[in-house]
Amino acid sequence: MLGLIRVITLHHEEDIHRHGALIEGRYGIQVRSRCIPDQPLGVYDQATELESIPKIVDLARKLEQEGCTSIGISCAADPALAEMRAAVHIPVYGAGSCAAHLALTSAARVGVLTILEEVPHLIRGILGDAYIGMERPEGVVTTLDLNTPQGRIAAMEAARRLKAEGAESIVLACTGFATMGFAMEVEKELHIRALDPIYSLGAAVSALNV
Repeated sequence: MLGLIRVITLHHEEDIHRHGALIEGRYGIQVRSRCIPDQPLGVYDQATELESIPKIVDLARKLEQEGCTSIGISCAADPALAEMRAAVHIPVYGAGSCAAHLALTSAARVGVLTILEEVPHLIRGILGDAYIGMERPEGVVTTLDLNTPQGRIAAMEAARRLKAEGAESIVLACTGFATMGFAMEVEKELHIRALDPIYSLGAAVSALNV
């Protein structure tokens, strides 16, 4: 069973399990979804990432105690990834890292679409020389901003700029893109591979379980 940590505080079970349901539906992996407390806007800058780290580690320990056989962090910045790996005795996956690794399997020039001011450092490090640049949707600051008509339009415009800059594939470096099903829209509209962080995490867990 995969324990999936949401780094935004949600209160309805359907919302909490939305990303887990995507993984279950595509890969048939049982998922237990949990949210960290007291972060209603999630992780979107250095301050909120630092605030989230002890909460994420504590939740990872609890999920391991509950019988989960792996842990996934549902955030493309992969906050507390190293700390979790030191704290538990089961595999830990970061959504952003998984998407970056998968992007390299099909492209030599990779762009990153993010809501942050900088590309998450783990994604940047994994992409290495394949990295061609990043774009940020105009007017989008938090994951909640993405799932609006304006946020969706701005995200597609940013993806289009990455393609124009030479990207052969795009890492969607925010799990909010999974919530809105954006990868499929990008591939249909721009005819370019888009790596969804949640499906990428699910693919990595599924490969281990083969």
